[in-house]
Amino acid sequence: MTRPRGDLDAVLLDWEGVLHHWDGEGEHAGEQAEELPAGSIAAAAFGTDAYEYAKLGILTDAEWRASVTETLAARHDGRGAAAVAIWAAQRGRVIDGAAELLARLRRRYTVALLSDSTDILPADLELFGLADSFDHVFVSARLGMTKPAPALYRHAAHVMEVAPARVLVVDDLAVNLPGAQKVGMRTHHLRAGELLSRLVQEHL
Repeated sequence: MTRPRGDLDAVLLDWEGVLHHWDGEGEHAGEQAEELPAGSIAAAAFGTDAYEYAKLGILTDAEWRASVTETLAARHDGRGAAAVAIWAAQRGRVIDGAAELLARLRRRYTVALLSDSTDILPADLELFGLADSFDHVFVSARLGMTKPAPALYRHAAHVMEVAPARVLVVDDLAVNLPGAQKVGMRTHHLRAGELLSRLVQEHL
């Protein structure tokens, strides 16, 4: 983003890859606990119909993880329940200074979170002490829409009561941004290794 901050009213942030990161410790620990091959949990969990349904709110987070347990058991001689429990308990990490950074942003802008996530996200925000750090939280599992649907971004702008042209969307996945651009929002692709704090310091 190169325009001055004066023509922005709102910042719409992604969760995974922008404010939150996974380190894989839960998956590795779970796989080791039941002597499962490396990558078994990810293979059973992601890129599946159940995962897509969970992000849309058709399945709960608990139902999706139960499906992962069933898949692992079918593939690995009944093993998997303990591995999934260990994996589910590990919730990743938020970026350093997240609460302070969001507080700084909120002094100038409406700040919202927009995430393709299961219904566990509100609990994770509570866990990390960020439940009150946003003016709005948009979760795909609650809205029944996932990125990059333009309707999702239109809905966010409507709820925030901000013209789309005055919204900056920050996401770590470029594939998510065309929907925001379609409705007239400005976008920033936060690439691997790029810090949100640096973006805020330099442009916001």
